[in-house]
Amino acid sequence: MDMPTETVVFRIGNSLAVRLIGDCKLPRGMRIRESREGDRIILEPMTDAWPRAFLDAAGAWKGDIPRPGADEPARDPFA
Repeated sequence: MDMPTETVVFRIGNSLAVRLIGDCKLPRGMRIRESREGDRIILEPMTDAWPRAFLDAAGAWKGDIPRPGADEPARDPFA
């Protein structure tokens, strides 16, 4: 992890802003998700891709996965 860089919060209209510098730069117009963990404010790029940890886990379960009701006749949704 790189050394933290100091920056300043400033106001633009009715919003607060922070200038991202160094390795923290993001492309203009990028959609991000913001969250808070204690005193930390976390900015994450929003993406349509699955998280790497999920992809690594996909297919890891080797056993059969029982399907509830698989042995029962289909229920009539209009009954």
